[in-house]
Amino acid sequence: MNFGYLLIVSHSDTVDYLQLAYGLALSIKNTQKPGYDKVALVIDDKEKVEQLKSPWVFDHIISWDEQTFWNGRSWMDQLSPFEHTVCLDVDMLFTRDYSHWIDYFVENCDLYVANKVYTYRGDVATNRNYRKTFDANQLPDLYSMWTFFRKDATITKDFFDLGRYIIQYPVEFTNIFLTAYKPKIMGTDEAFALAAQILDIADDIAYPLEFPRVVHMKPLLQNWPWPADTWSDHVGFYLNKHGRLKIGNYQQNDIVHYVEKNKIDRELIHILEEIAWKR
Repeated sequence: MNFGYLLIVSHSDTVDYLQLAYGLALSIKNTQKPGYDKVALVIDDKEKVEQLKSPWVFDHIISWDEQTFWNGRSWMDQLSPFEHTVCLDVDMLFTRDYSHWIDYFVENCDLYVANKVYTYRGDVATNRNYRKTFDANQLPDLYSMWTFFRKDATITKDFFDLGRYIIQYPVEFTNIFLTAYKPKIMGTDEAFALAAQILDIADDIAYPLEFPRVVHMKPLLQNWPWPADTWSDHVGFYLNKHGRLKIGNYQQNDIVHYVEKNKIDRELIHILEEIAWKR
């Protein structure tokens, strides 16, 4: 089976996205079975990867300067070296093996996008504060941070071609299709949801499943009875030497989208490296 995970990073003056991708790749190597643990990295400066202690966690390193559009993930279908791919946001961590679910997607899907997220306590997130554009315009509730696709499928080509076109011409598409509530920025989530709506394929690519279960740590999604600007002001983030992750008092057993980029520091990276070196 030709399957792998795709991570796309570019330069930032404020965030070391390569370090985040490195932490995610380490967590994938530490938790997934052989054959399900391949990782491809798309980066604008390949020389930076050589400075990592374990650059081998990236099975493919693809140079791309991301000059066309600001959001490189809209090009995931053309950048992936794999026949079957899951493209991920890099500010995520894996906590257990998901190979049986990958078998399901490979056997049954050409394209699938996550369509619900969870709190760190394991509840479905119900707060809609970040989804006003989706609700007002009745867009399908897609979360592009976990996107599976088969590279040569017709639905894959049509979907990503239109998604890129929407990102290229956001004002035109917003003025026609998103008049009920206009987004400040046409992000990948909005572009993918609108593409699915226009193509009338939402039910084909985002039907209910028990996976992926992604804990999304945007603070208002935690269903707290109070507003919060940052989740780390209220709960801790702990990774032990065995790679077990806790947020607050809750053991994490799903994919964690931690959002706050400073959570992946050198101490946490060292723990993940130690686990990888012992495998």
